[in-house]
Amino acid sequence: MIRNYIKSAIRSLQKNKGFTAINILGLALGITTCMLIVFYVVDELSYDKFNIKADRIYRVNNNIKFGGNDQVFAVSPAPLAQTLSANYPDVEKVTRLRNRGDFNVKKGDREIR
Repeated sequence: MIRNYIKSAIRSLQKNKGFTAINILGLALGITTCMLIVFYVVDELSYDKFNIKADRIYRVNNNIKFGGNDQVFAVSPAPLAQTLSANYPDVEKVTRLRNRGDFNVKKGDREIR
């Protein structure tokens, strides 16, 4: 019975080659897009999960509008950390990160860039 279904499907696909190509291309594009979205979401949700208090970690972003474009950066003014901890009792601890450009860390024969 399955053999008849497969033969019927193959005949139909061969008869309508244009529609078959469009359908297969659309299906492949849809599955690829879905997988890319899933990979992106999984990657975004994986940050800071090693920490036992991961649900209490937040990141402050700076939205800058320049020339009609909106830019989002993970930078903030220097005194913001002290201001947040002083004015908001819900903030337990604060840390700041600063990008100092490219540099290498070396220990023995191992070097990390």
